[in-house]
Amino acid sequence: MKLKTLEISGFKSFADRTKIEFMPGITGVVGPNGSGKSNIIEAIRWVMGEQSAKGLRGDKMSDVIFGGTSQRAPLNRAEVSITFDNTDRYLNSDYSEIRITRALYRNGDSKYQINGTTVRLKDIHELFMDSGLGRESFSIISQGRVESIFSAKPEERRSIIEDVAGVYKYKQNKDKAEKELTGVQDNLNRVQDILYELENRVTPLAEQSAKAQTYLTTKARFDQLDQSRLVLELTDWYTEQADIKAQLSRAEDENETHAESVKTHTDALAAMKQARTEAEEKQQQAQAELLRLTTRAEQLVGEQKLQAERSTNRSNVTRELEAQLAQVEDRLTELRVTAANRQETMTAAADQVTTLEANIATLQASHPRQQLTQVTTDIEQLRATLVETMQLLTTAKNQQQFLAQENERNDAESERLAQRQNQLTLQMTNAEATVATAQTAVAETTATLASAQAEFTRLQQLGKQLEEQSQARRQEWFSKMEEDQRLSTRLQSLSRLSENYEGYFQGVRNLMKAKENFPGIHGVLAELISVASTHQTAIETALGGALQNVVVADEQVGKTAISYLTQHRLGRVTFLPLTTIRKRELQPAQIQTAQGQAGFVGVAADLVKTDSAYRPVVQSLLGTTVIVTNMDEAVPMARALQHRVRIVTLDGQVMNAGGSMTGGASRNQGNGLLSQQSEVESLTAQVATLHTQTEQLERQVRELDDELKATTTAFGEAQDQVLVANEAAQAATAQLQVAEERLAQAQKEKSALTYEFSVSSSGTVDHASLVADNQHDIATLSEQQAAQQAQLTSLLAEQTTLSDKMATVDQELTALQAQLATAQANVQAASVRHEDVVEQIQAEEQRLAAYQQQMTDLTADQGDVQQRLANDLTGTLADKEATEDELTDLATELEELRQEIALAEGELVQAQEAQTEAMTNLSRLSGRQGELRSAIQAGERTLEETYDTSFEYAKSQLSVMPIADIRTELQALKVTLSEIGNVNLTAIDEYVEVKERFDFLTQQQDDLVAARDNLRQTMSEMDEEVETRFKETFAAVAEHFAGIFVKMFGGGQAKLELTDPTNLLTTGVDIKAQPPGKKFQQMSLLSGGEKALTAISLLFAILEVRPVPFAVLDETEAALDEANVDRFSRYLHDVNDRTQFIVITHRKGTMTNADVLYGVTMQEPGVSTMVSVNLMALDEMTSEN
Repeated sequence: MKLKTLEISGFKSFADRTKIEFMPGITGVVGPNGSGKSNIIEAIRWVMGEQSAKGLRGDKMSDVIFGGTSQRAPLNRAEVSITFDNTDRYLNSDYSEIRITRALYRNGDSKYQINGTTVRLKDIHELFMDSGLGRESFSIISQGRVESIFSAKPEERRSIIEDVAGVYKYKQNKDKAEKELTGVQDNLNRVQDILYELENRVTPLAEQSAKAQTYLTTKARFDQLDQSRLVLELTDWYTEQADIKAQLSRAEDENETHAESVKTHTDALAAMKQARTEAEEKQQQAQAELLRLTTRAEQLVGEQKLQAERSTNRSNVTRELEAQLAQVEDRLTELRVTAANRQETMTAAADQVTTLEANIATLQASHPRQQLTQVTTDIEQLRATLVETMQLLTTAKNQQQFLAQENERNDAESERLAQRQNQLTLQMTNAEATVATAQTAVAETTATLASAQAEFTRLQQLGKQLEEQSQARRQEWFSKMEEDQRLSTRLQSLSRLSENYEGYFQGVRNLMKAKENFPGIHGVLAELISVASTHQTAIETALGGALQNVVVADEQVGKTAISYLTQHRLGRVTFLPLTTIRKRELQPAQIQTAQGQAGFVGVAADLVKTDSAYRPVVQSLLGTTVIVTNMDEAVPMARALQHRVRIVTLDGQVMNAGGSMTGGASRNQGNGLLSQQSEVESLTAQVATLHTQTEQLERQVRELDDELKATTTAFGEAQDQVLVANEAAQAATAQLQVAEERLAQAQKEKSALTYEFSVSSSGTVDHASLVADNQHDIATLSEQQAAQQAQLTSLLAEQTTLSDKMATVDQELTALQAQLATAQANVQAASVRHEDVVEQIQAEEQRLAAYQQQMTDLTADQGDVQQRLANDLTGTLADKEATEDELTDLATELEELRQEIALAEGELVQAQEAQTEAMTNLSRLSGRQGELRSAIQAGERTLEETYDTSFEYAKSQLSVMPIADIRTELQALKVTLSEIGNVNLTAIDEYVEVKERFDFLTQQQDDLVAARDNLRQTMSEMDEEVETRFKETFAAVAEHFAGIFVKMFGGGQAKLELTDPTNLLTTGVDIKAQPPGKKFQQMSLLSGGEKALTAISLLFAILEVRPVPFAVLDETEAALDEANVDRFSRYLHDVNDRTQFIVITHRKGTMTNADVLYGVTMQEPGVSTMVSVNLMALDEMTSEN
């Protein structure tokens, strides 16, 4: 690879664009002090990524931009481009030629490009990484770098060897691994925290699971023996059931005989009673008929009287109806006349509307509006034509004046110069406008760039804030989710226990599972009360087994439930009917005494919260129990209350009424029904809160992620906008510079032209033909103007006439439209009045029909009414007499039947007594049969529902034990199950779940530990690689240093030493040297020249170990004497076949060995310029220095 060119523009003293081409071999750059030689080296360092302003001899990075002189204004941009021949692919790039450009603007913006493509500074650093090139490599060696070698501490000097060894990427990898190790360790700590929490759960769950397993094993044996018991009992019941069946058959035959006898007597008696009943019904019917006939005869007499009165009133009503009929007919005649009149009025109004609409249409068709519009358009066009003609005439007259003036000029050259002067004036005007526009563009683009940079910075900060917020919210979300999962698991376990009534007595559990069959069950007492956590132990102790009492509506519900439990042998339950339970309370004196004692907490019933409906139950069970803080207060409290009240302490110790004491603790204390219920309520609230929190956090995380994504997109867009605005600002600045240059050039030319115009001669031109043509044009245009003016006057008159006509037509239209509106309103009003009259006619016609119907009804024939009533009365009286005779005969028949019935009833009683005795025996047998059937059904149901098996299968698996032994073992197993106590059956599955999670996280922990160990191993390997490379590189550099030292000094010896050879990662590097004729000593004890030459020897040794394509030496040999400068130059000449050298120098010995020589001078103060150099110039430059 070779360095080809360096282009500098606006960088430090290089105000103008300067291009330096580098050839193979040694290129020397010379010039007086202060001419800007070192600025070339700093330009190379800057374009290759230097970020330190102080390293570039400035206070801030903008100091590298040309700051102006007394004759030049400051520039707004510094730009440097460097080009490499990369044919050998020395740099990791596919390009054969690589051009790197860096630009900095005074507003702080910067630009980096590789082959014209915008890149990041990081990309440039990566391009030169481990290549031996770059801003801090040994390819650029200044006098300060030489001094830093012999003035540095040994620990600082080791970085020289590290750079040569190329261990930077390994140290970077180690730093990366160290950061990853921190993250892995954080995750490991988190996993270990969770494992610690799970470990605290695994142990108790394992115990609960083992207890549940023991319970299940014991319960399985109990179920097996209970099945055997049921099979043996069912076998006995089946045998007894067969015997009962035979006895029932005989009893049924005997009962049937007696039943037939009873039936015979019953049928005979029934027939007699039926005959009596029929006779009694006939008697009742006859009596009813007699009553009806009597009543009918009375009604007929009354109707005869009424008809006589009605005949008198009917004549008066008829006369009134005839008068009303006449009035209605007159009213109808009048209304029909009115309706006809209003119909005629409505028709006339409608005809008027039709006429008016036709007149309006005729006027609108003949309206002059369109003619007026056309005339107005013609006037406007003619006016435009007239104005154009007047403008042409004015132009012609102006031309006439111009020709007259031009005719006076007699110098054609003066005219040409005048025209040129006008052109220059226009150019200057345009140039000034362009400058103003460019200045505006520069201001606008600068403002846009500032705005884009501000937005870029804001979005960058916002993105960082959002990312931090997202990480924090996500971490909080994960924590809440873990806590939610843990509490939800516990809540589910407790809920399943509660739903299955685990921990309750068998009878309570079986009853509550079937509570849907008993509407009057309110629930178990433990479900109906709530107690503060501080009082739970005391209340649970005070209630004891009563916590499992079942509250029911009344005794009937309790009785039904007891029958169900007894019939199915499901256990025993204590019921608390709300209709029978009564309050039990302490006497006021007892309460007062208790309140006066130390440690008094309250009456137990007052510490329990429940619905008012259940308050009597609580009062009944706890109304006479006192709660105290501890046993020390309970003893004196009991004495004060004379041992008549039960006292319970907060930790569950009891002083019973009568003086006895109960106390101690069990393994299950604290896990009672109230505690469990309280924990469920607490967990439900906590889980609900956690659900809400996790949902909110999840929503916040998603919102932050969306916002971060949008911000990232906006950030990219803002970055692009900054680049675009930056380029626009540069373009505007460049345009401004070009415009200012053009304006200056025009001003110079105008000055020169003014001088030329003042000395030029003028000539005459014959304009006779032009004047004649101009006069002809004026005459023609004047005639056209007069004609157009006359035409315009005519059109204006026509426009006035049409306007007057249109006004008249508009007035007529307005009047007709008003008449039309009035006529339409009249039509509407007439229509409404006509409809009213029609409705009145219909109403009067209905009245007329009603009056006519009434007349018809009144005039009906009433002649035979009196005769009909007389005939009905005669028949009714005859029927009444016949009915009275029939009643006498029925009374005699009924008496005979009553005597026969009395005799038959005595015989029936004897038959029924015999049947009752037979039925009693049959009922006894049937009852026993029912008991056996119920017992068998209950046993079979128990086998089917409880044990999910049949009698036949259970019989085939029958235990060979006697039933007495079975019952003994079952009793023992019941005791064992009772001792086991409450069992958390869900602990088995929960233990498996938690254990699996524990094992999973344990595996995660192992994986994280392995990852941590791998990272540590990687770091160790990086250290080993660094040690190896450092050791090998140190040995190679030391070897070459010793040889080059001898060449540079012409003898002597030197060596490199490690300050701590046992620790190659931190050891420093010491330099010892022995110039010819001196002793072996530390480098710091040498003279200044010897130090410099020793340091240069070390640098050359480094270039031998790590050759680079090119090296830039900035007055490296300045401290050497002439003899050593010659050795320095010869060494460069010896190795320039593999390394291209660019040497900044003012030493003649170095200049004479250069293959190409450039000179730097300041022909203009403060502005560096590259010039060619010859030997005479060399003499002058070296003499100046």
